[in-house]
Amino acid sequence: MKKVLLAVDGDNFPEGAFEFARKMNEQEPILLTGVFLPELDLSRNITYASVFVPLLETYAAESLEKSIATFRQQCMRYGIDYNIHNNLPEYGIPELKKETRFADLLLLGHEKFYGDLSIYGTEEFLGGALHNAECPVIAVPEKFSFPESIILTYDGGSSAAHAIKSFAYLFPQLCDRKAILIYSTAIEREMPEMEKIKELAGHHFSNLEFQVLNADPKKYFGTWLDNIKHPIVVSGSYNRTGVSRTFKHSFISEIMREHKVPVYIAHL
Repeated sequence: MKKVLLAVDGDNFPEGAFEFARKMNEQEPILLTGVFLPELDLSRNITYASVFVPLLETYAAESLEKSIATFRQQCMRYGIDYNIHNNLPEYGIPELKKETRFADLLLLGHEKFYGDLSIYGTEEFLGGALHNAECPVIAVPEKFSFPESIILTYDGGSSAAHAIKSFAYLFPQLCDRKAILIYSTAIEREMPEMEKIKELAGHHFSNLEFQVLNADPKKYFGTWLDNIKHPIVVSGSYNRTGVSRTFKHSFISEIMREHKVPVYIAHL
């Protein structure tokens, strides 16, 4: 049984992320742990430049209790084994990081996670959670279709290979669905370590094809993705230094924002 975290801030209950957990539980029973983080009080003078922002002493108890009640009710409705963690101390994101150390997977509703802070830089918080997680993360939009296609993004690096392996280990029941390993490059060249990555991915994914997209991924990957039916994108792109720079400029952040598909992220 896998331990899966569902991150919830205040009363922003992520229906999409919970639905993903429900679908996982249908395929194989999971332990779903709700991690309930306090909302930020924007009336205080808080600096948003760092993802390690001190949260306020007041935990907006009513908002948390509303989300906890929804979580408990939904888990009982669908027969999901669950835990509730809401005794988090002052620092929300660092405590969430610690929780991920002892979990197999973190589910985040990327349209909900501190979504109220959009004008204050919510990408700092979401990017921080993705970058600092010590387990794989799936960022889930509120409305999505459960994956029928697996898009394995590959850049020749160790983080990309790690993400492909970890996805296969966590979701063996999805490995017989259509999978495309795509290497995208702005300059025309062959896929790095092509024989080795074909041997690895081909061992795990039974319906696999390989494609090289000779185009800038930031400009054209999204267009290519529009032609794929109900995909999940697998990426190891958040392993670089500088959370804000990485998150804001990564083509993966554009995919999450514009294409409303689940994105699986695992970095070394």
